[in-house]
Amino acid sequence: LFLFFFLGKDWVYSLWIQKDFNLAKSIVLESDYQNLKQEYEALLEYHELESPFLQEGITSKVILHDPYYFFEEITILKGSEEGITKGDAVLNEEGLVGIVSKVSKSSSAVKLLTHPETSISVRVENSYGILKMSEGRLIVSDMTNQTPILIDSIVYTSSFTSIPGDIPIGTVKEVLNSTLEQTLVIDPFVDFSKLNYVSIRKSVTNE
Repeated sequence: LFLFFFLGKDWVYSLWIQKDFNLAKSIVLESDYQNLKQEYEALLEYHELESPFLQEGITSKVILHDPYYFFEEITILKGSEEGITKGDAVLNEEGLVGIVSKVSKSSSAVKLLTHPETSISVRVENSYGILKMSEGRLIVSDMTNQTPILIDSIVYTSSFTSIPGDIPIGTVKEVLNSTLEQTLVIDPFVDFSKLNYVSIRKSVTNE
């Protein structure tokens, strides 16, 4: 009996180890499956949205959101191979996310609206101005006229640059008046902490 136990203990032990290995493997596979399922469902939901400004876009997954530059830049899984070029507009179902700043063969860097160097021509009602970051806030300055702007007015991209026009950006949440001009404080539509998939709209040539 002792000899039988001595010879069989390794076999029993190997079965126990194999069982634990199979269980761990099953847990990992289930985790991978759930992650892929969530990504797939998110992509389906993204494509089912009927936002008109997404219809002509090239869909891409966000592959890098650097925590050190969280509100400045993201990297997307589309590059020159898919026809992406510097200056293309990047958006999601909520509105404008940013502008392509660097392009490689299979990926691109996107400068977010909340980047300190943001400078975008925008339209608010019948007035035009420049969207930029100032002291941690998105503002519109250099307005073309002094027509009073209402709170909650929607801010859109203008059609004066290579960025496609009429892409929503956000709403006016505060108006700062001075003797020279009015400055608008903007509440963006996009939640920059939740960027999973985006669309890229080609820049346009104004002739």
